[in-house]
Amino acid sequence: MRQGAIRYAQAGEHDIAFREYVGDDGGDHDIVVVNRMHFPMDALPLDPPARRLLEGLAGLGRLIVFDRRGIGLSDPLTDWETPLYDQWADDLAAVIDATACRHPTVFSWDHPPVARACSVRHPGLIARLVLFNPGSWTGADDELRAVVAEGIEGLGAKQRAGDDYEFSHAPERAKDPAYREWLIAAIRAAASPSFFGQAAKHVRTAGSRLFDDRSVDTPTLVITRMPDGYLPKEFMHRAAELIPGARHVDLGDGDAVPWSRVDDVLAVVSEFVSGEAHLPPPQRHVAVILFTDLVDSTRRAASAGDADWKLLLDRHDAMNRNEVTRCGGEVIKTTGDGVLALLPSATAAIDAATGIRDRLAADHLEVRVGIHVGEIDRRGDDVSGLAVHIAARAMSSADAGQILCTAVVAQLAGSGSFQRVGERSFKGVEGTWDLYVPTSDHPALA
Repeated sequence: MRQGAIRYAQAGEHDIAFREYVGDDGGDHDIVVVNRMHFPMDALPLDPPARRLLEGLAGLGRLIVFDRRGIGLSDPLTDWETPLYDQWADDLAAVIDATACRHPTVFSWDHPPVARACSVRHPGLIARLVLFNPGSWTGADDELRAVVAEGIEGLGAKQRAGDDYEFSHAPERAKDPAYREWLIAAIRAAASPSFFGQAAKHVRTAGSRLFDDRSVDTPTLVITRMPDGYLPKEFMHRAAELIPGARHVDLGDGDAVPWSRVDDVLAVVSEFVSGEAHLPPPQRHVAVILFTDLVDSTRRAASAGDADWKLLLDRHDAMNRNEVTRCGGEVIKTTGDGVLALLPSATAAIDAATGIRDRLAADHLEVRVGIHVGEIDRRGDDVSGLAVHIAARAMSSADAGQILCTAVVAQLAGSGSFQRVGERSFKGVEGTWDLYVPTSDHPALA
């Protein structure tokens, strides 16, 4: 994916910043992205799953991202009387015109009807609409409008006070400290606290100026996915019901952002745009893979009871993440009673494994750990490959409280500080594997 320079389109007297990305797959489709209201365009490449979203969309041809007025690198928003989505729709139209797009597909992950309003205000400009979790208001949504306004206002209040943000929109990705830091930085770079306060007031008073989705005549795909308790599902599904001929794909429960389980989103979008599912290739690189698993967890769950066991697992997940993060690593996912993590070095992995084992022992929990180094395929927020399976098999071969490493880990971390425990055959993997345990004089155990 090739990244272009920042350029500016003219929307009336306003300068609207945009940037182009071009994929390497020779696609001939133009895609324009409408980011969520409080999100600047240049934050997207800084998060690996979000960058994969850009790569997947750019793989269809040419991708354009922009900052609407009031956000990021574009001019401030000065008119608070005209409906915001009308002004932002004109910003979108200006960017499409400045980039000479050929009847683009507009991919929007924004509640306000910016993309839809643009298709109505500028007939024939947009070929297709892809709406991820679109909000669709009616006159009966006063209570919901207040909830949304409070959320926007809260962004400014937390920003002004330096407080942490809520992550109810993405409980899966919010478990990753790196994601939390990235998102907080993105919101802070988007706009000032006063902007969020003004936007909240506008949402509260917009009841007489609601957008009618029935006026949209552009071919439309609606994609919905959200966690329980986030916003009413009918609020997000309504656009698909009102827009004539709209296609609706519900991805079920999950994070309400398109870069969580990003390949699910890209498969649906690319099929709608090009007629077949198209995903960017996985990112292949060498990594240190760590797997953990609680010993005898089924018996412990039965004796503890559901409520107490859930609390214990929550503490278990937090301990694992803290130790992995302390050693410079990243937890890729939890497995119910264990974790899959990537670490920057073999020594860091042993350090993290030791910390996990010792901290869980304080809760009278025993863990087995497997560590391997090898090539992995990274797809957004997940990993795969033979090396992942080998790390998992090494973990399964470990006894309670044991850290089992493959020979390559022992070599990288200092073979003199390991004891060989013998060869093992792994189910589904050819050959035998030498396994080692770190000895008490290993620097990570000192």
